[in-house]
Amino acid sequence: AILPPVNESEAFRTTLERAKQGDHAALDVLSRRFYPSVEGLVHHRLATDLRHGRPWLAARFSTSDVVQDVFEGVLRDLGAFMGESEDAFTGYLAVVVRNRILDAVRFHEAAQRDGRRIHPLAEDFDAEGRERDPAATVMTTEGLERLHAALANCEPREQHLLRARMDGLASFKELAAQLGYGSDSAARRAFYDAQAKLAVRLKDCE
Repeated sequence: AILPPVNESEAFRTTLERAKQGDHAALDVLSRRFYPSVEGLVHHRLATDLRHGRPWLAARFSTSDVVQDVFEGVLRDLGAFMGESEDAFTGYLAVVVRNRILDAVRFHEAAQRDGRRIHPLAEDFDAEGRERDPAATVMTTEGLERLHAALANCEPREQHLLRARMDGLASFKELAAQLGYGSDSAARRAFYDAQAKLAVRLKDCE
């Protein structure tokens, strides 16, 4: 069957549902439709995060490798996206791209300075002036591994919510659209609940 183009909202939702069910043709449509945007985001983030502040590290990253990694992760865990619009999906992809880059940089720097605490790339406070999450201060290799292990025990939707807010990558309004929460207030409440559970998991890993 010929899939409808994804430039119309209803066609996008139909294609997205087919992709969530494992339809390879639908997955291919989404990949081709959003690849240019993701590739552009990767180029921008590499320039911002690496080339300006860490020129020695930029050479270790390949744009094509990062984009491929993003799509493998997104298409494997597509169920975390609960939005309905292309804009929300693009925002979702942007968060995943940023997460991949942050992970790569943090693990590399932690390995280089093993045993020393590294200042996180995220801001000390979130957009609302609250202190950063306890997880954000865990920057040794061992700490990063504990963090990822704790996150792995969360539902994909919670993982995305936590990562996006801990690193200041999206507002609650944007996350509500991406993850299907009824309002930014609902997304905020879900974040604080997930944050509390993550803190307990991290404590248990110590």
